[in-house]
Amino acid sequence: MKLYEREYFVSRIRSGVYLVPLDNVIVKVVSPTIEDECYANQLYVKAYEEALYDDIMTEEHAIAWAIERGLWSDEKEQKIELLNKDIDKLKVEIFNNRSKSMMREKIRVYIRATEKALKEVTTERNSWFSKTCEGIAAEEKNLALFSRCCYIGSERVDFEYIDLNAMYYEYSKMMLNESELREIARNEPWRLSWTLREQQVTFANEAGRQLTNDQKGLLIWSRMYDNIQESMDCPTEDVINDDDMLDGWFLVQKKKQESEKAKSELESRTKNEKIANADEVMVVADSQKEADKIHSMNSYGSEMIRKQRIAQVRAKGGVKSDLEFRDVQLDVRQQVKEATINRVRGK
Repeated sequence: MKLYEREYFVSRIRSGVYLVPLDNVIVKVVSPTIEDECYANQLYVKAYEEALYDDIMTEEHAIAWAIERGLWSDEKEQKIELLNKDIDKLKVEIFNNRSKSMMREKIRVYIRATEKALKEVTTERNSWFSKTCEGIAAEEKNLALFSRCCYIGSERVDFEYIDLNAMYYEYSKMMLNESELREIARNEPWRLSWTLREQQVTFANEAGRQLTNDQKGLLIWSRMYDNIQESMDCPTEDVINDDDMLDGWFLVQKKKQESEKAKSELESRTKNEKIANADEVMVVADSQKEADKIHSMNSYGSEMIRKQRIAQVRAKGGVKSDLEFRDVQLDVRQQVKEATINRVRGK
C-alpha cells in the first residue's frame, strides 16, 4: 500500500463517513447509534422466531441435514479444524525460519495454499447459511441497520427509489480487511495521529454514533502494536512488518504463557523435589481436556519430540528402553562428542 492510499484510508476512517457512489448518486453512510443497533437486534429476534415458526432449519440442523444427504460430512468438519491448526503451525515455522529467506518464502507459499483450501471448504460449509434461521435473521438485521445509516445531504435515504441490496454491496466493498488495517496501524500517517490522540480528536463521528468496524479494527491493531513494542521479547522490525511472521510470534508467545501457567499449576501439585527438577514428568490425566492442558506445558520442540516418540512406538510396536528413541540417541551422541572435545582440550 502506497503512502497516498494510506492517507486516504486514514482520513476516511477518522471521518467515520463512507461516501458510496451508486449510479449518479453519492450516499453518505455513517455509523449507527445505540438506538439503531437496538432496533436492528430487535428485528433479528423477530425474524429468527418467525423463520423458526415457519419450519426453517437452524444452522445446526442444516449441517445435520447436509450430512444425512451426503452434501457435508464429519470429515470435512474436522478438515476445517485441521487446516486452521496447519496454518498456525506454518506461521510458527515461518517465524522460526525468519532468517532463512528461501525457506521462509517456501513456507509462505504453503500458508497461502492452506488458506485457500480453508476458504474453499468453509465457503462450501456456509453455502446454505442464508437459508437458515440465523442467515435470514442476519440479513434482515444487517440491511435494516444499514438503511438507517444512509443519507443524501441531511435526509435519510428513501430506499423506495434506490436498490438497498446494491447499495449495501457497494458499501461492503469499501470495508478494509485485516491485513490492510494492520498495515495502516503500523505505518504513517496513522502512527502520528495515534501518538497525538490525547492532543487531538481521533475520530470525527457525530455525537451518539458508534465506532465503525474499520475504526474498531484500527484501534485494536494500534494497541496491539503498542503492546508488541513494550514486550520483553519484542521481535525485530522485519517480523513486526510481516503479518505471517508476526502471527507466528504471537503463537510462540501464547505457547510460552500457557506452558508457564501449566508448569506453575503442576508445581503446586507436585511438591516432590525430584519430580520438580526432572527433565521429563509423566502425569496421568483424568480427561482429554486435562491431557490437552498437560501437553500445553511442552515447548514446540518438546511437543514435536513427544509426537515423534509416539509415531516410533506405533511403527515398531514398542521400545525396550529410552535409548531406542531417536532424540535420545542424538542427545547421547552430542554428549559423547562434547566429552571427546573437552578431553582433547584438556590435554
